[in-house]
Order: sequence, then C-alpha cells, then structure tokens
Amino acid sequence: MKALIRDEGETVPENCGLSFINWNTGAPLTNSDWYGGPYILVNDYVPSIEDDFAEDPEPTAAAAGTQNPDAPVPVGGTVVIDGVTYTRTS
Repeated sequence: MKALIRDEGETVPENCGLSFINWNTGAPLTNSDWYGGPYILVNDYVPSIEDDFAEDPEPTAAAAGTQNPDAPVPVGGTVVIDGVTYTRTS
C-alpha cells in the first residue's frame, strides 16, 4: 500500500479515500508549499498494529484540508464555503 508520511503520527495511507491525492506522484501533499511542509511518498508502506490507521483510516488535519485559509487550494482539492463544498478543477 502507498502512503504519504511527514512526521511520526502524520501518515496518510492510500486507503484513506482522499480523492485529491495523485497516488502515482503524491501531489499535492509532496509539494513543498503544502501547509506544514511536504509529505514523502512511500510505495511499500505497511501499517503497524500501533498505527492509528491500521483499522480505521482518518486523514491528518493537514490532509483533510484544514490548512492555512490563505493558502491556494490544489487542483482536485476541496474547500467549504458557507457549508457548501467546492472542488477545484483547474
């Protein structure tokens, strides 16, 4: 399984269901401008028993889109405005 890892406890596995991540490149989370710094794409990630994502994957706050509100939304990323979710297409 693929995963994006930044620091201990900041792992976004491929099975977390985030549609804006390109799992061939890791973009946009591998972008150095990503809020909190870039993640590293790991192609052979094996979750450990202690790993929070082993049973019920949940994205980290940065991956879930709670980034700096002034930061640009990546193509394919989403933003919620007045309770309506918008997806950036270009």
